[in-house]
Amino acid sequence: MAARDSLGARCALALLLAASGTAIADDGDPDPTFSGDGKALFAWPTTYSGMEVLQVSTDGVAVLGDGSVVTVGAFDTASVGDDDFDACGVAKFTPSGALDAAFGIGGWQLVYLEAAPSKDDCIAILPVPGNGMIVVGATESMARPYEQPGLVKLRADGSLDTSFGNGGKVLITSQPFGPGAGMIFTGATRAPDGKILVYGYCMDCGHGSFEDFMVLRLNANGSVDTGFGNAGWVSFGRVDADDHYLPETATTLAVDTHGRIVIGGHREDYDDQDDRGIPMLVRLQPDGALDTSFNGTGYRDVDLLGSYRVPAIAIDPYNDGIIVAADVNATSGVTPGTLVFRVRRDGSLDTNFGDSGLVALQYEDGTAITALAVRQDRRIVAAGWIDPTGADTRNFFAARMHFTGALDDTFDGNGVNRYTFSAGSADVQVATAMTLSGERPVVAGLLTPPGPFPDAYALGVLRLQSDAIFEDGFDP
Repeated sequence: MAARDSLGARCALALLLAASGTAIADDGDPDPTFSGDGKALFAWPTTYSGMEVLQVSTDGVAVLGDGSVVTVGAFDTASVGDDDFDACGVAKFTPSGALDAAFGIGGWQLVYLEAAPSKDDCIAILPVPGNGMIVVGATESMARPYEQPGLVKLRADGSLDTSFGNGGKVLITSQPFGPGAGMIFTGATRAPDGKILVYGYCMDCGHGSFEDFMVLRLNANGSVDTGFGNAGWVSFGRVDADDHYLPETATTLAVDTHGRIVIGGHREDYDDQDDRGIPMLVRLQPDGALDTSFNGTGYRDVDLLGSYRVPAIAIDPYNDGIIVAADVNATSGVTPGTLVFRVRRDGSLDTNFGDSGLVALQYEDGTAITALAVRQDRRIVAAGWIDPTGADTRNFFAARMHFTGALDDTFDGNGVNRYTFSAGSADVQVATAMTLSGERPVVAGLLTPPGPFPDAYALGVLRLQSDAIFEDGFDP
């Protein structure tokens, strides 16, 4: 009876939309209720406060409690083309896909961690209660520690939330590894309990001069959570059989349903030129200690007999399994592609997933996955880019799999889809971030011409239709 009611609701909705003239999108198609065609495009202004500016990356996307979409990316200001990232650019779209005129300067603004202009590397944008957001970045310097993490909290209208930190900003200037430590931050995420995890790698942090996994945990108010690890910090490093330190870089992080922290990245093997990047996972207990119930050690290497990096992981909400995307490192004669696999909560590789444990996402002249998410029904969504011709052209790409790893043919008929933006000569369109909004994927990326840097860059945001909105007749 429930299935019949659901079908009846779906048919009734379809008739209503047909009668009103509203376009109906299939599962996996761009959502026509967002910007008319599912695609929002914003060409950033080329000047700001009398300075020349240029967007050089799109680093994060988030959906606020009211359905608004916010993005963050790195900007080059003042001396464009000097390869310095000087600010974080934030754009905000309404739930319908229009620029939010009440935010910042008509929907966008530049954010500095310190006094403008500073050298700021953007990392992430995180939603917070009250339709506000936190921009996470790092101030750069040539001297060690290289980068220091910082947070800027904005209200819904883009103004600084002065109740946070020092006038709306927090800069972390101390760490327990000593003055010789060198740190680089690659990302940040907000845990379900509101705490913020900033991650990356550090050199000379107690494990030799090579790169080692590193995590910092902050409280919701921006203060360091000193009950985590070593005064709020954790650095993980290993040695090989010859007692040589291993270079290990953290590139992604997720928190499971038990509050355990899973870090994804890769280690490099300098003894084997054909096996330089080996995907690896580290799992920490909520207090920052290595979780030795994971593979008996707290860490797991997955040797894929090639050179890979790990851009994204996601947690299966049913059993705390870890979905991992491993992109092949581009080398001469190697077509870009991604292997997706699942590691069980005990650290073992799930060989029942996909084809003997692996799902290959490699199409046309190359693909790469940059973001993963797992829906509440355990279906896996992946987003990134696809190269349709090999002629320096790329498009947004998305795929959806069942929890078994099989491609979900209810998603655009075959489980994969390509998306293009009409953006003039900007035909290098690379999706770099994704989140779910009511189980609908929201994907953001950078649109550029194929010419040399610097050139005009634009922001693209794509929202996809999802069959989940029909489960009870309403968008969850």
